[in-house]
Amino acid sequence: MKKVTFLAALVAVFAVSVLGQVPREKTLIIATGLQPSTLDIGVGYEAAAINVNLVVYERLVRYSPGGVAVEPELAQSWKVSEDGKIWEFKLFPGILFHDGSSCNAEAVAFSFQRVLAINLGPAWMFEPIEKVEAVDELTVRFTLKRPYPEFLQVLANIFGTGIVSPAAVKAHATPEDPWAQEWLSTHMVGTGPYKFIEWIKGEHIILEKFENYWKGWANTKNNIERVIIRYITEPAVQKMLLEKGDIDIAKDISADDWELLKGYPGVTLVEEPSMHATYLRFNCAAGPTADVRVRKAIRAAFDYAGMIQYVLRGHAIQMQGAAAIGLPCHNEALPIPAQDLELARKLLAEAGYPHGGFVLDYVYESGHEDRRRVGEILHACLAQLGIELRITELPWPDLWERVCVPDPERVPAIVANGWWPDYADVIDYLYPMYHSSQWPPVAFNIGFYKNEKVDALLNAALTELDPGKRCQYLQEAQALIYEDCPDIDLYHLTTRVALRSWVKGYVYSPIYTDGFYLYDMWLEK
Repeated sequence: MKKVTFLAALVAVFAVSVLGQVPREKTLIIATGLQPSTLDIGVGYEAAAINVNLVVYERLVRYSPGGVAVEPELAQSWKVSEDGKIWEFKLFPGILFHDGSSCNAEAVAFSFQRVLAINLGPAWMFEPIEKVEAVDELTVRFTLKRPYPEFLQVLANIFGTGIVSPAAVKAHATPEDPWAQEWLSTHMVGTGPYKFIEWIKGEHIILEKFENYWKGWANTKNNIERVIIRYITEPAVQKMLLEKGDIDIAKDISADDWELLKGYPGVTLVEEPSMHATYLRFNCAAGPTADVRVRKAIRAAFDYAGMIQYVLRGHAIQMQGAAAIGLPCHNEALPIPAQDLELARKLLAEAGYPHGGFVLDYVYESGHEDRRRVGEILHACLAQLGIELRITELPWPDLWERVCVPDPERVPAIVANGWWPDYADVIDYLYPMYHSSQWPPVAFNIGFYKNEKVDALLNAALTELDPGKRCQYLQEAQALIYEDCPDIDLYHLTTRVALRSWVKGYVYSPIYTDGFYLYDMWLEK
């Protein structure tokens, strides 16, 4: 407790020091344990960047607050050709970037051309784009290689779709870095209601209200002049600072502390179902876990009931396969694993490890208390099989640096990893994590999993317009993935956000569970 109190004191003092000339009553302070590895909207593909991307950058269209309906953002209207290959979007006039330059059709085309040229992270979603061009000052046209039924939903997703200032990119480009990736990894220039001020890695990001925001401020209740996103990896410290009023929003309250906060005066608790999924990703290409029998043995050894009851306190449901339960085309015929130590021992013996006798590394991201405790459960389960589990906690940038490498020999045996949908479709879980084209450093197949049949089924689903056939492809792929056991599908957490009651206008997003629609929020202190 002394450590927690000391850390809380340091964080509180620092939060006051970064307020500058903005009064506390006009400053929103958000605490989160998730720090992005990059701020580049064309490269970043991680939950840690959602809270800043959602308000600094804007997209042609967006998901409505509180739902998954697509609505206008920068585009006031759009139309699509009968063959589904030509999409045209008409922009609102008078939109400015934070650097004062105009956001027009040329800027939109430039931003997508940049994502396609860099070809990292979210670029896989835009592979069907053959050409993007400005028709006139306010009209941008996408020509697709093939019909893409989910294209509008993809454009509403937050990764790779934010429109960045071409002037800023060109000002910081070099012959070796023509798209200014180095500069944009630590800077942001968008059109959103808040502009980027600074990022002190490991400490905070500061945003300030953009006075020339194109939607204006006169007709809103918003009185938030400055936003400070504080990186606090200790959930107990977040709780303490929230209770004291030194922060306004806490994103990482543990299940135990959540129960303690119920009824606490001046604190509002919001808990909603989530499509967020948590996995234990196996290294399928190196070490003992390269053997599918070892992977299945570990899956059989895990105590799922204990995880739900004791680690998550009932704030989650166990997964059934790799995709979210309830989505169209989810395979409801898949087994839901239960602990079976005898099966685990049998599989290990078949793999040549009748008494275990090896060591596995388990890595999880700082700030995820649930993943730490999952590791402890797994440690106890594997000890019964003679397997030692070494648990390591790393901040997200360090973890990503360790796993996003093309050499499987350098990657840990087990990585605790979460996935949130870019858009509400099963393929958005399957393609980035299980298609072999998504091996590091391209995207999130961090276990080096490869099955040519799975690749073929996912490729077919990407182009199939018949809903029945498409579902068949996706369900077959889910069955094959389950049989290959490239990971342990753990749980869907409910999303929990703790706020001081003076924070008003917060609306939960089932897609962007880590984000805030700050333009529609205000403070009543």
